[in-house]
Amino acid sequence: MWERQRMPDGQGGSGFFKALIDGGLGYAWFALLAIWGGTVNYIARVRRNENVRFSFVELIGEWTISAFAGIMTALICQEMGMSMLLTSAFAGIGGHMGGRAIYVIEQYVYTRFGVPVRHRRYDDDKRD
Repeated sequence: MWERQRMPDGQGGSGFFKALIDGGLGYAWFALLAIWGGTVNYIARVRRNENVRFSFVELIGEWTISAFAGIMTALICQEMGMSMLLTSAFAGIGGHMGGRAIYVIEQYVYTRFGVPVRHRRYDDDKRD
């Protein structure tokens, strides 16, 4: 089980972020930012395409994917020793990217650990 680490002084920007992390709500904050990013992505996609109508069920799916991508991004940022503010920003961006962020992380893991990649690209619709 993880031990909750206290943020070093100067790595949170404000007392709000430090209190959030020290109170154990850091990952809820990252998930909220990621879900917000996913919502922005979904609304932009609906507005951009006239053939796509708003669907609450699809929005819930977008939130789920965004929260997962944002939390994974936050964990990676934490492991890399990034500040709370930068980690928060990357969690929101990861949530906005959604499945694309998961794909980028997956490709990094494959490359980093030398796993042969034998599947299609994320956005490739061609069948092998």
